[in-house]
Amino acid sequence: MAGLVWQSRRMTANKHENVGIAPDGVKICGAMKEMIEVTNRRKQPRLSRAIAAARAACVALFLSSILGVPARAVTLDRIAAVIDQQVLTVSEVDQMAEVRFIPRIAGRSDDDYHHDILEALIAQALRYRDVERFGAQNIPRDSIEARLVEIQHRFVPPSSLDAALLRAELTLDELRALIKRQLQVEAYIQERFAPLIFVANDDIAAYYNGPWRQQRTARGLPVPPLNDVREEIRTLIRSRQLEQQIETWTNQLRARANVDVYAWK
Repeated sequence: MAGLVWQSRRMTANKHENVGIAPDGVKICGAMKEMIEVTNRRKQPRLSRAIAAARAACVALFLSSILGVPARAVTLDRIAAVIDQQVLTVSEVDQMAEVRFIPRIAGRSDDDYHHDILEALIAQALRYRDVERFGAQNIPRDSIEARLVEIQHRFVPPSSLDAALLRAELTLDELRALIKRQLQVEAYIQERFAPLIFVANDDIAAYYNGPWRQQRTARGLPVPPLNDVREEIRTLIRSRQLEQQIETWTNQLRARANVDVYAWK
């Protein structure tokens, strides 16, 4: 028995409404991680074929152990990260980069951008587990379409998104499903953490007389009276405190999980 080699176009686990992670995860059996040929960068097709290939690799290992014939490496994809035995592939990260699902920070290289996407997908997967525990909210279609327009405007012209979807082998409805999952996590964050944030007037005054005034002065901008910008500063402080809450929560989730990163470290 010569073993199994499986090569195809692209894995699109993302079409199943879960950014970066398939609903049940692409599980790895025993030493399968050691068998995966990490040098192949070709794209994979749909999730069902990816799972079938994973199972085929397990069968190859099993048969080779019984028959005493070494199995050749099973080429699936390059592993970007593993979250509690759920596989996130390089192809999935490439998909998200292709459609610019995550905003790109100006000046970031391609490798840096892929690193940012990978970290965002890991965080998304971890956060959604918490969302599922309490029940994901239904997201209005208008909200999904509004986020879709945001993504379109990351392209010049916006219609270029259609070509990017073709290259990523995603449909517009599949992209909408990804957006829905993303918005469900954001809605959960607003429901769980936003009510816990309180910004006192003393905090607003301190920020106004400190960082806010310094930034305006450095940019040569006028400094309006505090009462004219009080709510603007309150919103800014709330946003920063919410980001800190999210970061703490995500770090706690990651600490409880087994996360191994293999690409774009």
